[in-house]
Amino acid sequence: MGGILGKGGSWVVDHSMDEIPLSVAMGKSDLRHGSIASVTSRFACLATVTFFIGGNVMYSLLYVFQDAGGRVSYWAMFVSRFVVGVSSANVTLCRSYLAGSTTLKERTSGIAIIAAAQSLGFVVGPGIQAVMTILVPSETKTAGGWIIWDKFTACGWIAAALGLINFVILTPWVFQEFNIAEKERALIQQRQGRNKDIKLPTPDYLPLVGILFSFFVSIFIFVLLETLAEPFVSDQYAWEEDKCMIVVGISLSVGGLIAFGIFPMSGVLSKRYDERKVMLYPGYIPLIIGTFLLIPFAGKDIPISVCYNTTTTMEPTTFSTESYNMTDYWNQGILPYSDEDGETCTLGCPESQEWCNDVNQLPLPQLAVGYLIVMFGYPLVQSLNMAIFSKILGPKPQGLWMGVLTAVGSLARVLGPLFVSAVYTMLGTVWTFSILLVGMVLAFIELHLIYPRLVPMNLEEIQGHVGPAGKEKY
Repeated sequence: MGGILGKGGSWVVDHSMDEIPLSVAMGKSDLRHGSIASVTSRFACLATVTFFIGGNVMYSLLYVFQDAGGRVSYWAMFVSRFVVGVSSANVTLCRSYLAGSTTLKERTSGIAIIAAAQSLGFVVGPGIQAVMTILVPSETKTAGGWIIWDKFTACGWIAAALGLINFVILTPWVFQEFNIAEKERALIQQRQGRNKDIKLPTPDYLPLVGILFSFFVSIFIFVLLETLAEPFVSDQYAWEEDKCMIVVGISLSVGGLIAFGIFPMSGVLSKRYDERKVMLYPGYIPLIIGTFLLIPFAGKDIPISVCYNTTTTMEPTTFSTESYNMTDYWNQGILPYSDEDGETCTLGCPESQEWCNDVNQLPLPQLAVGYLIVMFGYPLVQSLNMAIFSKILGPKPQGLWMGVLTAVGSLARVLGPLFVSAVYTMLGTVWTFSILLVGMVLAFIELHLIYPRLVPMNLEEIQGHVGPAGKEKY
C-alpha cells in the first residue's frame, strides 16, 4: 500500500499545484475589473467551470488511452487532474464576490453559508463513490467500447453533469450581482461630503498573516485525513479495497454532513459571542483534542502484509451481483491477493513500512471518535478564519487577498499528500499526528498572541459602518 499511497499523493498534488498561481492571478483580475459580474471575471468563472467539465470527462474516458501504449494513460490521468485543478481557482472569485456583496454584519453568516456549500461536496462526493462501488461492481462497456462504466468513471460522469448545472447557474440570465461594499464606500463618501473617492486605511498585515497560518493548518488536517483515510484503514485493519472505499466514503459523507450543519452555526454564535472566542474555543480546542486522539497509545498489533511466491494463482474473493451478500462482504478477513508481479500477499501494513512492527494499532472506536471531534471543530475554524480575514481587509475590493487565501489553502492541499507520502510511510502514525498536533497548538497560541488585533478595519475616523465586530467587546 505504500507505493499506492505515494502515487495517490502525487495525483492530489497535481490537482492543487496549478490552483496556487491561478488563484492569485484570478484575484488580481477580479481586483482590476471590479466584480464577478464584469465581462472578464464572468468569462473566467465560466471558463474554469468548462475546464472542470472537460477534466472530468477526460478522466471518465481514460480507458480510451489504454491502447495507445507506453504511459499515455498515466499522463492522460495527470492532465485530467491538472485541468480540474485549474477550475478550482474560481473559488477566489466566489469568495471575493461574497466579501463585496455583504455588510460587516452579514459577512460571517454569508461566509458560513458558502463554506457549508463547499462542505456539501464532501457529503455528496464520498457518498457517490461509496454508492458506485456497490452499484457498479464490475466494468460495463457501452458506445462500442469507447465508454466503460466502473466505480471510478461513473463518478467522473456525475461530476461533469454537476459542472454543467454550475455553468448554467453562472450565466448572466441566472446570476445577478449585488455590490454592497461599493454602496458602503459611497455612503461614507456622502457622509463626508466628498466628491472624490475616499482613501481607506491600510489593513493590519500581522493578523492577516496569522489568519493565513491558521487557515493553512486547519485545511492541512482535513486534507491529511481525506488523503490518508483509505491507505490508513487498509494498513491498520487489513481491509480490502472495496470495503475501504465504502467505509471511508460513508465516513467522509457523515463528517461532511456534520460540517454542513455546523457551518451556519458560526454565524449564529458570532452574533451572540465574540467570534474570536468562538473560533478559538469551540473551534480549535476540538481540533486539538481530535488530533490527539488519532495518536495510538495502546491496542493490538498492526497486521503485516506478507508476500510470497507461489505457482498457484490466487485471486481476491469476489461476489456476483446475484449472490452479493453485504454481511459476508463486511466480515471478510485477511484474504490473499495477487499483485502485478505474480506475488501473493496478505492484506495489511506492507513490510516496507517498518514502523508497523513497533506501533500499536489505532482502535477503530478511537479513530471514529477522534474524526468526529475534528469535524465538529473544523467548520467553526474555517468559516471564522475567512470571516475575520475579510473584515480586517475592510470595505474594499478583496480579489487579490482572497486569491492569496485560496492559494494558501491550495498549498495545504499540495503539502498534505506529500506529508502523507513522506512522513506517514516512513515514520508512521505517531509521528504523523504528533507533528500535526504541534501545528495545531502553534496556531492556537499565535491566534491568542494577536487576539487584540483580530478586529475589523477601523472606519470610525471616517464615519463608516464598523458593524458589531467593532464594538467595545473587542
